Amino acid sequence: MPKIDASTIAEHRETIWRRLRDGFLQAVEEEGYGALTLASIARHAGIARNTIYNYAPTKDALLVAVVKSEAEPFVAALVEECAHIDEPEDRLAHLVRRQLAVLVPGVHGLAVVNALENMLPDDVSAAIAACFEPVFAVVAGIVQQGIAAGDFRPVADVRRLVEMMVGVVHAARRSVVAGAPVDLVVAETAEFLLGGLRGREARRRAAAPGE
Repeated sequence: MPKIDASTIAEHRETIWRRLRDGFLQAVEEEGYGALTLASIARHAGIARNTIYNYAPTKDALLVAVVKSEAEPFVAALVEECAHIDEPEDRLAHLVRRQLAVLVPGVHGLAVVNALENMLPDDVSAAIAACFEPVFAVVAGIVQQGIAAGDFRPVADVRRLVEMMVGVVHAARRSVVAGAPVDLVVAETAEFLLGGLRGREARRRAAAPGE
C-alpha cells in the first residue's frame, strides 16, 4: 500500500488534489495549454505521472475537473447571493460584477478559462459551460421576473436571449483581461444588457429618473 501524507485516505486524496490543481495551473501559465503534457503537470505538482490518473485520464479532463472544483463553490455562493436581491435589475448588475471580477487575471482557478478561450474542443468547452448552468438559470429567472413585472419587454425565447447575454459578458471579460477598468466595464455591460431588456416605458423612466 502506498504511503499517504495525511491521517486518512480522504485527507491524503485532498492534499494530492490541491497539489495537482496548483501544479496544473502553474504549468498552464508557464508552458501554455497546447504544449502541456501529463508529465509536465506531474513535475509542477511534485507527484508521479501515474498518480494523475486517479483524478483525470487526460489533460482535458483535468482542466474540466479543475474548473469544476473552482466553479462549484463560486456558483453556489452566487446563486445564494442573488436569492436575497429582490429587484431583477439589481440582481443582474450583481451577477455581471461577480462574474467579471472572478474571471480576471490573478484570480486563482477560474481565470484559466480566459487563457484558453477558443482553444478547446467543443466537448471540453461544453463541459466547462455546464459548470455555470445554475447561473444561466438565475439569469433566465431575472428575465422572466422582469417580463412578468412589465419592466422588461416580452421575448420569444428566453433561453436564446440568455445565451446572447452570456456572449455580451464574454466580450466584457475580454476587455477586462486586456486591461480595461473593471468598474467601468461592469457599469457599461450592465447598462447595455438592461437597455436591451427594458420595455419602452422602462427605458423612458431610466432616461429620466427624476420624474
